[in-house]
Amino acid sequence: MATVHKTPASPCWLCYYTDRNGKRRTKSTLTRKKREAERVCAKIQSIEDQARTGNLTEEKARRVIERVVGEIMAESGAPIERKTVREHFTSWLKAFESEQSEGTFIRYKGIVKSFLAFLGGKAGGNLAGLKADDVERYRDTLQDRVAPSTVNTHLKVIRVALEKAVKQRVFEANPARLVDNLNTNDRHERRAFTLPELKKLLAVCGDDWKTAVMFGIYTGLRLGDIQSLTWANLDLQQQELTIRTQKTGRMQILPLAKPLLRQIETLPAADDPQAPLCPLFQGKTVSWLSNQFFEVMASAGLVQSRGDHQKKDGKAGRGARRQLSDISFHALRHTATSLLKNAGVSDVVARDIVGHESAAVSRNYTHIDAETKRTALDKLPDVTKP
Repeated sequence: MATVHKTPASPCWLCYYTDRNGKRRTKSTLTRKKREAERVCAKIQSIEDQARTGNLTEEKARRVIERVVGEIMAESGAPIERKTVREHFTSWLKAFESEQSEGTFIRYKGIVKSFLAFLGGKAGGNLAGLKADDVERYRDTLQDRVAPSTVNTHLKVIRVALEKAVKQRVFEANPARLVDNLNTNDRHERRAFTLPELKKLLAVCGDDWKTAVMFGIYTGLRLGDIQSLTWANLDLQQQELTIRTQKTGRMQILPLAKPLLRQIETLPAADDPQAPLCPLFQGKTVSWLSNQFFEVMASAGLVQSRGDHQKKDGKAGRGARRQLSDISFHALRHTATSLLKNAGVSDVVARDIVGHESAAVSRNYTHIDAETKRTALDKLPDVTKP
C-alpha cells in the first residue's frame, strides 16, 4: 500500500510505495499539497504493480508519472517543481564558482560540459530520470580516451554536483555514487626533467615557450599561471615576481633567478604594463597549451609525437586515448623542486618557492624573506649554458 509522508528535509510530500521487486521505496511527489501528493503516490504504486507483471518498462513508467504530475499541477494552477539535468548542473556550477579558484572552476565547468554533451537529449530531461547507468556509460566512454585518474576526477565532480539533488529527495541515492572508480594502480608517475633534456628542450623553443619553460624551471609556476603573467607582475628594479596563483589563491613574491632575468631582458619591452609576457598564449586553454608543449618536447626528441591520436588497435582516430608520458609541462614543478633540493636548499624553503602547500610549511612558515629565497635560487644551475 502506498502512503504519503512529510519530513523536515523536503518541502514536498514523499511517497512511500512498494516497487516491482517487493522493496519499500521513497520518491518525492514534487508537490506540497497532500491531496495532489496522494494522487501521484497512488499512480506510482499502480505503475509499479503493472511493472511487476512485465507490462511496463521503467522508462515508460517514468514518463507516465511525469505526465500525471504535470496534469495535477496544471489543474491546481501551481508551477511544477521540476528541474532538468542541465538546469541542475548549471545551477550547481553557478553556486560552486564563488567557492573555488578560477582554475578549478574552469576545469569543473569543462567536465560538466562534457557530461551534458554525452547525455545528449537526456540532458534536457527531468533530473529524476538520470540513472547510474548513464554515469557508468559516460565513465566507460572516457576511459578509452583519458587516464584513469582523469576519469575518476570526472566521476568526483558529477557525484558532488548530484549531492544537492539527494538532499532535495530527487534521488533516494546519488546515482553517481553507485558507479565505481577506475583502478589507478597502473597510473603513470611524473618525473623531473634532466639537465640534458632541458637543454634539448630550450634549443627548439620559440620565444614564448622558452620564456614559459624558464619560468617553470626557476619558479615552479603552473602553466595557467605563466599564461596569465604580464609585465605588471614584474619588478625589474627589485628583480622580483609577484603573483597570486590560480589554484591556491596564495600570493607569492619570488626573486628572479639570474638565468630567468636574462631571458626576460630579451623580450620586447611593452609600454602597457598589462601586456602579456607570452603573447601567443593568450586566448588559448591550458589543455591546448599542454598539447602544444607535448609537440615541443617531441621536436626536441624527448617524446614520440602523438600524431593522429593512435587508437589502441593502431588505427588513427581523434577519439582514441591520449598517449601518456612521464614528462609534461607540470614536470617542470618537479624539476624546480629537485634542482633546489639537489643544491642543498631546505625542504621548507624549496616548498615555499615552488608554492607547495604542506604540513611542514604550515608548521614552520612565518616569513621566509626574499634574501633567503634569492640565495636559494642563486644555487641553481644555469640551464642555458652549454
